[in-house]
Amino acid sequence: MRDYEMIRENDRILIGLSGGKDSLVLSLVLAVLKKRSPVNFDLSACIIDQSNGSMNTGALLEFMKILDIPVRVEPHSTYEIIEAREERSPCSLCANFRRGLLATAAKEENCNVIALGHHKDDAAETVLLNLCYGGHFKCFRPNIFMTRTKLRVIRPLVYVEERNTALEAERLALPVTSSCCPYGEDTKRITAKKLLAEIEKEVPTIKSNLIHALKNCCESESWK
Repeated sequence: MRDYEMIRENDRILIGLSGGKDSLVLSLVLAVLKKRSPVNFDLSACIIDQSNGSMNTGALLEFMKILDIPVRVEPHSTYEIIEAREERSPCSLCANFRRGLLATAAKEENCNVIALGHHKDDAAETVLLNLCYGGHFKCFRPNIFMTRTKLRVIRPLVYVEERNTALEAERLALPVTSSCCPYGEDTKRITAKKLLAEIEKEVPTIKSNLIHALKNCCESESWK
């Protein structure tokens, strides 16, 4: 958070709440930080229900109520659209829908920042995806201003490994909600995750090494 100046005085932050372990840990972290931080900021959250109403949000809403974070639920027929279009790249289209819906919700909630739960594994996997399938070395940025929407997007968990968010979610018995995505087990990201796991057997520090390389890559200025 400090390295990338993620939270600034009077920021109004909208958490992208998927119901997974990462976004739940992120919500808890920000709620605790809000009470202790010398920087004043406000929190709210948005659940994008891409099953258009089939997602069970009861436990999530109760948890966020305990954290004193207001939540809005946005139903969207993402999966129906993907199926109807016989979409070849469902993950890309889904991400575009989600990004647009979150930006709209942030604007309507008078927020200037969107917080996402991407962690170190996500960053490392994205590097491998871009390298293997796109031929370039880059990744999403920890803190970036989106010129089209005039919103900042921050990723406070970018130094945290996925295994640690999983352990913490289990230890605290967070109400993790399983994804109802029909495409979640057959994606290029799953392939990248498996590849990363294989590399990690020989190079245990591979994730940190990739993050360090990003920081020193002149094309990724915000990672410096």
